[in-house]
Amino acid sequence: GAVPINFGYHKQLGKYEDIDEDELLASLTNEEIQELEKVMAEIEPDMNIPIGLRQDDQTAKQPTGTFSREALLKYWEDETHRLLEVGMDECQTDKSEEECGSEETGGDGEKEARSSKWNFVDLSRLDCKRNGNIGQKPKGIHKSALHHHVTERPSGNPTDIVKTLENILSNDTSLSEVNLNNIENISQEVLVSFAEALITNTHVEVFSLANTHADDQVAFALAKMLKKNCSITNLNVESNLISGKGILALIGSLQYNTTLVELRFHNQRHICGGQVEMEMVKLLRNNTTLLKLGYHFDLPGPRMSATGILTRNQDRQRQMRQ
Repeated sequence: GAVPINFGYHKQLGKYEDIDEDELLASLTNEEIQELEKVMAEIEPDMNIPIGLRQDDQTAKQPTGTFSREALLKYWEDETHRLLEVGMDECQTDKSEEECGSEETGGDGEKEARSSKWNFVDLSRLDCKRNGNIGQKPKGIHKSALHHHVTERPSGNPTDIVKTLENILSNDTSLSEVNLNNIENISQEVLVSFAEALITNTHVEVFSLANTHADDQVAFALAKMLKKNCSITNLNVESNLISGKGILALIGSLQYNTTLVELRFHNQRHICGGQVEMEMVKLLRNNTTLLKLGYHFDLPGPRMSATGILTRNQDRQRQMRQ
């Protein structure tokens, strides 16, 4: 027959066989019993209790107020009804405005009615004195789009889009920084209008539009702006949708720009790739004033070349200051 195997710990367990559990439990204090209950609950939890209620309350704080489940449910119901009524009122208001707009125009003016429905605004009507000249006409912007981005801004960015754009167009001397970061619902058309407005502005030094879903269309407009603008020193387009073509357009415009000191475009949805990075370095060599480049090169070759170019530019700036 098989020989039973006796492990060493079996001999050690023998001394616990004659212990009376009831007598042992009776000798425990209340604190020790509570501690034992916690240990047993962790080892073998009650499966009839929901998972979220199995752990004991470990806070020693007193409740700040009386809790009433019925009052809380009633508050939630009333608040839900109120929000639904507000939403229905807004929908009815918008619908009535559209109907009024369509009734105002007759049969011959159907085309005008269709165009007026968009409430188109020509920003050239603004009294904008850019560099002392009146009459330069930027592209128009749909007023409805601008209003939408002023009223609904979940990012918490306090920038007033309409007012800021008007100040750029009027070359306001007090406006030196434009921050559009994290305004997610802003349209590409509005971003392009900002870039076009900055072409002749002479006071804005910092322009930042990180995480605004800007694409190549915006990048091309910014590249066109950099060729002519003489005041912007910092441009930030990080965390957007710009592809390699848009990035190359931005860097290519720097050969015509002598004021930009820092350009940041890291963390785009599209990966630039080795070919684009090598092309970046070729274009960067034509610029002698850029000092900081916010981008992490994947290839070591372009990374070292870009570092050398920026170091060269910094040395030139240092020599000019001396």
